[in-house]
Amino acid sequence: MPIYAPTLPPRPALDQGQPAAWILFRFDLRRVLRQKLGRFFGFAFVLILLIQLGWLYMRHLMGTNATFAPLRPLADQFMPQGAGFQAQLLHPAMIAMLWFQVALVGGGLVARDTLYRIRPLLYAHPVRPLDYLGAKTLFAAGLPLAIQLPFIFLPWLMSLAIAGPRGPVWLTAPLHLLPAALLIAALMGAVTLGASSMAASPKAGFGWALGIQIGSGALGALLANTLGDPRWQALSVGSLAKAWPDLLCGVQGRQGLTWGPAVLGTAAHLAFWLWIAFRRTRPSEAVQ
Repeated sequence: MPIYAPTLPPRPALDQGQPAAWILFRFDLRRVLRQKLGRFFGFAFVLILLIQLGWLYMRHLMGTNATFAPLRPLADQFMPQGAGFQAQLLHPAMIAMLWFQVALVGGGLVARDTLYRIRPLLYAHPVRPLDYLGAKTLFAAGLPLAIQLPFIFLPWLMSLAIAGPRGPVWLTAPLHLLPAALLIAALMGAVTLGASSMAASPKAGFGWALGIQIGSGALGALLANTLGDPRWQALSVGSLAKAWPDLLCGVQGRQGLTWGPAVLGTAAHLAFWLWIAFRRTRPSEAVQ
């Protein structure tokens, strides 16, 4: 008796159903939410946010309550209220921890599919390479952006609630900090995606991402100190991420970067690492 091959269903049209990029993004998001690692970092970020909110309320009391008035000069010495105070809502310590989390979680975005040879199956039916890259980019940049948003809006809303428009946080603070958060998220997403696409396993992807962040910082600091020019700090993705809140809030010189080097360095990093990710996620790379 002849053996007939099973009948395959017809190839679905790409314009039917939900976009492939959105389905891949949701899959990665659910995978991360099931990990206990996210709970650890979530606890750490909530703790930092609570400390910031407590400090914000203390600043309000120092300005309105006579009992705490003697402490105001000491508080101004450690954290003067003004442009620097607004920029510190996206605190450098929080950004440093966020780099570590994005590297740890995002290091396997592409590397895991490379390890288990998933991309040939995805590209065969019916995912396009740009759908795949778009989903990974959306996750890699969306995660740090989502974590930064509470650090912007909760202190702002609390300031409005306790003191109105004249509270410790500027009424226009989100207009300064939201672009900074977008640039920071874009930098983290591009670096993580490029690192993961060069790695053969999630652990190697984490090592690549963390190595790029540390290595670029060491190179930028070395050139800046050797040549006596702080503009070389623009080579460091970590320095760029910490500089954008300062620049957009009007603080100059704290990270040693001005607008020109920061814009050029950010654009160069985004273009380079996204180009690496694009090259490494092509169908020809998926089958090697």
